[in-house]
Amino acid sequence: MRKIFGIFILGVIIFMMSCDVSDPDEAGDVFIEVTPSTSGYVWESEIEIIVTAENENKVDYVTITVDGVEEVEDHLPPYSVSINTNQWQYQEYLIEAEAVYTDNSKSDKSAIVTFICCPIYEDDLLDFTGITETTSTGALVVNGNVDDDDWHFGDSITGTTFGPAFPNPCQVASTIQYDLEVETRISIIIINSDSEIIDILKDNELESAGLNEVQWAAPANVNDLYRVIFHTEDDSHWHGDILVE
Repeated sequence: MRKIFGIFILGVIIFMMSCDVSDPDEAGDVFIEVTPSTSGYVWESEIEIIVTAENENKVDYVTITVDGVEEVEDHLPPYSVSINTNQWQYQEYLIEAEAVYTDNSKSDKSAIVTFICCPIYEDDLLDFTGITETTSTGALVVNGNVDDDDWHFGDSITGTTFGPAFPNPCQVASTIQYDLEVETRISIIIINSDSEIIDILKDNELESAGLNEVQWAAPANVNDLYRVIFHTEDDSHWHGDILVE
């Protein structure tokens, strides 16, 4: 009887040892890291997407996709891919990573990353050093100092407004607004610190009275002090400076 009982117990032990009593799903958490990055914004010319997975010794392979396009299928850690962002415009991109384990179980993770050629945080913006406000006579006020020599307003011009300038190499278009008292023809040119003409935004073009605007982007990778010069048909002229660093 004891012999039969012993054989029974031994059989139970062998049966239990032959069974996989662990969780058959080996999938663990997956983590996505993008370097270099700051708060989800990337402005480097090249980035690296790095994926790590729990139970790494049981991972068969990892796929990494960006906006639905598979960038890599990596079978060996570290699971990563480098991407050149020069041609990518400012927008959000969906990065997805999927780890496939040896038991065919899967685990995935996604992340939203915004790619841009430069920071867009307020602290990183450079403001135009031109108009911040004007006196009643039209004199320019920069950092609290009135520069009476910089301005001459004719009857047709009432004032201008400059938007923020971005650090290079963004080449992000900024808005230059100008308010005209009457309909008039206007020319707007951009010169650099060497007095070379960089751009002609308006060439004796007829503009209606009221608020008008034009877009301009500083040349990429060229830091300089640019001057915007306005001239109207009644010989009014004025200018503002744009510092790009």
